[in-house]
Amino acid sequence: MPYLNSDTAPNGASVDQRSAGSNAFNLELFDAVFAASNVARAWQQVRANKGAPGIDNMTVEAFPAWAKGHWQTLKTQTLAGTYRPQPVKRVEIDKPNGGKRQLGIPTVIDRVIQQAIVQILSPMIDPTFSENSFGFRPQRSAHQAVKQVQQIIKQQRRIAVDVDLSKFFDRVNHDILMHHVSRHINDKRLLKLIDRYLRAEIDENSKTYPSTLGVPQGGPLSPLLSNILLDNLDKELEHRGHPFVRYADDFIILVKSERAGHRVLNSITCFLEKRSKLKVNTEKSQVVKTSQCQFLGFTFKWGKIQWHNNSRDKFKQEVRRLTNRNWGVSMAYQLFKLSQYLRGWINYYGIANAY
Repeated sequence: MPYLNSDTAPNGASVDQRSAGSNAFNLELFDAVFAASNVARAWQQVRANKGAPGIDNMTVEAFPAWAKGHWQTLKTQTLAGTYRPQPVKRVEIDKPNGGKRQLGIPTVIDRVIQQAIVQILSPMIDPTFSENSFGFRPQRSAHQAVKQVQQIIKQQRRIAVDVDLSKFFDRVNHDILMHHVSRHINDKRLLKLIDRYLRAEIDENSKTYPSTLGVPQGGPLSPLLSNILLDNLDKELEHRGHPFVRYADDFIILVKSERAGHRVLNSITCFLEKRSKLKVNTEKSQVVKTSQCQFLGFTFKWGKIQWHNNSRDKFKQEVRRLTNRNWGVSMAYQLFKLSQYLRGWINYYGIANAY
């Protein structure tokens, strides 16, 4: 974006050249976030991700024209500490296992700022995360998480402690989260801006109300913030010596006996509810054999990765829907959508080596 004048991070070095881990740089993170090169890169990422408009109805395509006349004013407001994020648009989508998932869609303007924050913080904070955490992290994937579970099972740990966090993204305590965020960064201006994004109002059906809990799913900041909070859990599990794998709010602990499993489930439930103020769904949390557990759509039998029955049933149901003769679309379109679904399904579930 040519209207974003090329500039540098504090003390004359480019943003990419600065050491994000130094204390001096940590105090200047806010300036690095709004460096022109970083904002331009953030815009490119937001444009690539596309996404629906927020409450201001500004599309991704309309942002460059808006930024040409207003970005410098917005930057001045953020530097002065007077900028307040616009309310987040609340929408609901169907969950794969039934029910609804609430998403919060920030405006394109706020998505660009959030992405700019992530680009500065992620290289600094991500290396401090656990090796057993795989969700929303660079160079890490769900496949790697599934394969690590398989490797732990081979160590004769065939009992799974499956802990279900009830509505995790809706229940995050803002004060506890900000406490953990402040352990990573010293720049008070940036902490204040992140806190304002956390507490941005919710707009649902044209009615606005305060945000008192939760991290809205849908903004670029949410994955990083959720990992910062749950890293506290990771470190506790490591301290206790429990082999585990976590992907976002989905995690599984592997033990050698059912007795140990129930003991771990009770103690970790207590830890999550008292230390992190998170709610464990006791009806869905369980201690089962690894051949009966479900992790990221897979289960594990005879030391091998297998599709979970639920994943197979959903596959059949979706194929039936896509091949329905009463769909009312052309055969060419129907074949295109079926092919698209099959390729995506195989790309994800193709790592299974037992059927």
